[in-house]
Amino acid sequence: MSIKEIFITCCFTILVFFSTPTLKAQDKIDFDITLAGFTIGEMKANKVIKGDSTIYLLESKVSFWLFGTINVDYYTEVKYHKGVFISSIVSSQTNRGDFISKIWLEGDQYKIDANGYKYENSGTINEPIYHSAVRLFFEEPAGVEVMIAENLGKFSEIRAHGDGIYTTHIEGDQNKYYYQDGKMLKVSMHNPIKNYEVRRRDLQSK
Repeated sequence: MSIKEIFITCCFTILVFFSTPTLKAQDKIDFDITLAGFTIGEMKANKVIKGDSTIYLLESKVSFWLFGTINVDYYTEVKYHKGVFISSIVSSQTNRGDFISKIWLEGDQYKIDANGYKYENSGTINEPIYHSAVRLFFEEPAGVEVMIAENLGKFSEIRAHGDGIYTTHIEGDQNKYYYQDGKMLKVSMHNPIKNYEVRRRDLQSK
């Protein structure tokens, strides 16, 4: 099936998805966000499956001190259809500005309009996308070698290091993910403002 055919099918499926009150499956995960050992915020991850469509949602709020109080509200919404990435939107509200990044399927190609702190990227991708960063919070990327970072609109290599440990590499930064029984325990994140960790709340004692 071509990207254009996937797009047409997905448009119809998404309309049905949001007009149907009963959800087929839903997965909710709570995370704590820590910096230098202190909890500075929280993240809520939500995965909703209806038929052939999957919606991933991430919402986080953090507040920390860096030559003044920094507040960051972060929201990610990503849509897949039959395992193919369809669109994403990443928005952030911070003391250093508000930013939004979008990737969407238009015809036979993806369009990119990414804007972040000291970062801009626009362009197109002419091949199907099967994996993106948001999925790493829900499932171990066993056998996956590349993903797209929704906030940057760029591909990142995924390297496996054994024992459920993986790293991603993009724009000179490395994020490190830890998994147990296929579930993400924590991730060490590199950020232009400040590095931090995201820890799964219900598995922290394990």
